[in-house]
Amino acid sequence: MAIRFDLEPELAALVQRIREFVRDVVIPVELACKGSLHDAPDAEDIRRRLQAEARAAGLLAPHVGERWGGHGLDVRGQAAVFEEAGYSLLGPLALNISAPDEGNMHLLERVATLAQQAKYLAPLAAGDVRSCFAMTEPPPGAGSDPRALATHATRVEGGWRIDGTKWFITGARGAAFAIVMARTSGAPGDRGGATMFLVDGGNPGMQIVRDLDTLDHALFAGHSEVLLKIAWSPTTRSSARSTAASNTRRCVWPRRASPIACAGWASPAAPTTSRWPT
Repeated sequence: MAIRFDLEPELAALVQRIREFVRDVVIPVELACKGSLHDAPDAEDIRRRLQAEARAAGLLAPHVGERWGGHGLDVRGQAAVFEEAGYSLLGPLALNISAPDEGNMHLLERVATLAQQAKYLAPLAAGDVRSCFAMTEPPPGAGSDPRALATHATRVEGGWRIDGTKWFITGARGAAFAIVMARTSGAPGDRGGATMFLVDGGNPGMQIVRDLDTLDHALFAGHSEVLLKIAWSPTTRSSARSTAASNTRRCVWPRRASPIACAGWASPAAPTTSRWPT
């Protein structure tokens, strides 16, 4: 069966609308701020203004489902739309498809509980808040090989404590929440034992140490080093599920940080995400 690369009329029309939006609305803003939003004093105003324009044009967060205000695009549709957005450094930000928010929306839409989607996905897809994804660590911690994950989540009475250092965390400064990867079993280099925690940005145990110098200046709020010393009070919803094998996947439910997905890093055939009831 031949592979078709032409776009359906509805998708082609959406791509054209995005092309015109980037040309007429986004690029003039990019030129005015010289494509730099790391430290611009009006960066948040620029983000909100661009996303308001995209929302009014029906172009905001097109990758998410219609329930969350998007177009429910499949991977092929996303590729065409994202390509057009990428014509400008600020195009992905304007359409709310910039990293790390785009990936976090995808993850939340796929594996988060209904309660987590209402609290985290809905405002993120609407452009009301930003988020970050905290996996990368200083060497020899996790980077290209997530098995090196060194940040630990340790059981304490009725909850968990997360200790570790993350760096090059894009958009951490000012993020409403973070998806934090922490090891709940094993040692760095071991397979399994990784859990993703949803951590509110106002958590006092999540401290931004510094913003790191990078060649990039377009990704919103830069790239930060983050110190984690997070603990939770006892809660009746704390729970843990795990397997005893080497491909352990564990989900827990502390009060202020709800893990949404479990990464096993086991055999390729093993599932790496799980959905738990609310």
